[in-house]
Amino acid sequence: MVRTISALFLLSVLLVPERQYAQQVPFFSLQPADTLHKPRLWAAVGTGTVIYGATMIGLHRNWVSNETSDHFHTINDFGDWNQMDKMSHWMMSYNESRWLYAGASWAGVRPRTAAWLGFAGGQLIMTSLEMFDGYAAKWGFSWSDMGFNLLGSGLFLAQQLGWKEQRLTMKVSAWPKTYASETIYPVSPAGSDGQTTLQQRSDVLYGMGPLSLFLKNYNTNTVWMSVNPRSFFSEKAAWLPRWLNVAVGMGADNLFVGQGYEWKASLNCEGPGCDVYRLNPERYPRTRQFYLSFDVDLTRLGIRNRFLRTLAGVVNIIKFPAPALEVTDRGGVRFHPVFF
Repeated sequence: MVRTISALFLLSVLLVPERQYAQQVPFFSLQPADTLHKPRLWAAVGTGTVIYGATMIGLHRNWVSNETSDHFHTINDFGDWNQMDKMSHWMMSYNESRWLYAGASWAGVRPRTAAWLGFAGGQLIMTSLEMFDGYAAKWGFSWSDMGFNLLGSGLFLAQQLGWKEQRLTMKVSAWPKTYASETIYPVSPAGSDGQTTLQQRSDVLYGMGPLSLFLKNYNTNTVWMSVNPRSFFSEKAAWLPRWLNVAVGMGADNLFVGQGYEWKASLNCEGPGCDVYRLNPERYPRTRQFYLSFDVDLTRLGIRNRFLRTLAGVVNIIKFPAPALEVTDRGGVRFHPVFF
């Protein structure tokens, strides 16, 4: 796989016709090269290969090796987690393609080729992760995950080729959640002295830290599609700020197992001796949350400093805090003065 990503970047050299070498652009400048900048291209290839390789090796050692299956297998998990995991696949594949496109543009790869490289790179990263799942005993290769990966990178590619800009962006927001502190006891086996809390279950299931908060904890993160109205109606909506977006989001609550309300104390626990916990669905109903809010497109702020402009492009994956209207599939309606 490491060789594959190198080949994808090197393919750009073949796809881009010979043009004047961009000597006028310093190597360490953040300014994108107008023409193919071979030193930058080789630097991008090398950096991308090292990061990709190190990430895949680290994930394999800490993720797959402890849960290895003896064969590759698939799984139908479309109904799990209220589809919040699918939304994360959509959001991440979109932004990976966007970031890779920016790197290729910095190296002077022509825009159309850079867009296709962003698409291919995003798919390579997400497919690699899915292959790991295919060899993990407790998971499996998911075709629905692959579909949302394709949707994310495809959304980027279609806009870049059609509009030469991103009018629809995929973002994420998150905020730590405070769980009820009551002690939960096993429903089986009889006589078990085990116990847990929702916070403990969340920590075991989703992990801790900012990465889990934003990308893995489906009770805390919200995935958004942020739309820039001005870009669609530039002449008729000149009064709108260029940076103002309207965002629709999806979140969830009370997800402590893929489906249902019952879980075992450990993924590796088998047999009648396993502690089994069950939540009361009336008290902790699995809930879908839908949001309507405003957002800020950081790439349209007109920032002059090139470093800050580059940084804005990277962090534009984060939804800007703003007022939001929430509607749930349980019939709830709530207004948040500030939602993040």
